[in-house]
Amino acid sequence: MKTRSLLTILGLLSCVMVMATGKEDLKVGFVTGNPEINSIKAIAFGPENILFVGDNSGMSLYAIDVKDQPGISREALNLERIDQRLAAAMGAKADEISIQDMAVNPLSKNVFFAVSRERGEETHYALFRLSDKGLKEFSLEEVSHSKMKLKDAPTASHQTWNRPSRTYTVTDLHYANGELIVSGLSNEEFSSGLRRVPFPFNEEMTTTNVQVYHVTHGRNETHAPIYRFLPVQLEGQWHVVAGYMCTPLVTFKLDELNGNNKLIGKTVAEIGAGNTPTGIISYQYEGQDYVLVGNNVHPLTKITGKDLFRAKALTAPMKERGVKRENVKLGSISHIADYDEEHFLILVRDKAKEVSQLKLVAKADI
Repeated sequence: MKTRSLLTILGLLSCVMVMATGKEDLKVGFVTGNPEINSIKAIAFGPENILFVGDNSGMSLYAIDVKDQPGISREALNLERIDQRLAAAMGAKADEISIQDMAVNPLSKNVFFAVSRERGEETHYALFRLSDKGLKEFSLEEVSHSKMKLKDAPTASHQTWNRPSRTYTVTDLHYANGELIVSGLSNEEFSSGLRRVPFPFNEEMTTTNVQVYHVTHGRNETHAPIYRFLPVQLEGQWHVVAGYMCTPLVTFKLDELNGNNKLIGKTVAEIGAGNTPTGIISYQYEGQDYVLVGNNVHPLTKITGKDLFRAKALTAPMKERGVKRENVKLGSISHIADYDEEHFLILVRDKAKEVSQLKLVAKADI
């Protein structure tokens, strides 16, 4: 009875503290140590210096308190040959590494990179941070973190595009409205899904299996994973804007991600065959909402929020490519991230010189 009473008191005190401060402790349940992450495919920031990591090999999600401090200058964000710098830090050649993802901490404005290095049959993963102290590896020793196991990850034997399906367990992730939204494959019959994971992690999760009309392929597809997406509020309604490989652009209503086994998205554009979406951001400029889609083959795609929200669904192969948009030629974009109200950040690949450059771009210039 004493234990029960004490727990009740503690629970009431916790509620009082939340009511007094106006917010929940997002780092409840965090422990200090090495999270022992097996792979780093996707990264994204939430509030309070929390970096989320998708671990495909470990079939897990992580939240890490990076304890960042502001101080980086805008000049430091224009960085030539960043791939060569990262490779040198890992004791590798530039063609041995791959920058898996890039994320900007909204509090400090420091930039984080998820990097992999191939050596024979082994792959090593690391996090790097670009701050006022330069580009350095971020140590995962003795960090404050929490973890959640994904119980619906694909089975070890399943293949997608001649690769283990677990490679696509997590393809992208974003924090919005108190939950982590995660795209990737699951072990369900219709395996392409969007997961809604309450945060702080509490073992609860809702997976909605999604399908999309693929204009280039001329059919509905249920196993093609979303490659990049973004939760975005358009005209007062929350949507998920999703980019698939080769390259339909699709929207889902966020409130419809409720565990439905066959949610059909609205295909609003076909960006073009042979292309990979490399990131999606949204922003406002002069009172207008915009969505940008980075591409590794085709130019940067710019769409107004109004056009995207009101676009009709594409349901058959046709010459008309869907929603009205502009093409902005900035080169082959490997990654794109929102930086501040005036700028976004891109990682551009010079294919002729086989080098990558980090560039800060003014939103007013596009």
